[in-house]
Amino acid sequence: MEQYDRPRPTGPTDPFTAIVHALARQDPRFVRRMTAPAPGGLGVADLMIVVGLVATVLLGVLPLALGVAYSLAALTVAGAAGCLLLPVGAPLAVRTLLRHLRPMMS
Repeated sequence: MEQYDRPRPTGPTDPFTAIVHALARQDPRFVRRMTAPAPGGLGVADLMIVVGLVATVLLGVLPLALGVAYSLAALTVAGAAGCLLLPVGAPLAVRTLLRHLRPMMS
């Protein structure tokens, strides 16, 4: 049988896509949770990373650097706390905010 005579597969050829399609048939809300961002747009994970990075730099690294440079204990402690807490806290805040703005349809 020639290569061009072979029947084409009817389902998705990518294993990940096949899994997503199977889960979408079982739970239609799954597709809403796992949809990819629109072309050229930021996805939720991208937004969480950007917010976490910006918050950490502005409210963690900058006060820490100023506190160390000018020997200010309050800024050093605030900057250290910001560097430790904001990489986790800012993405969680974004997720909470987005859940209130775009609740899943039931």
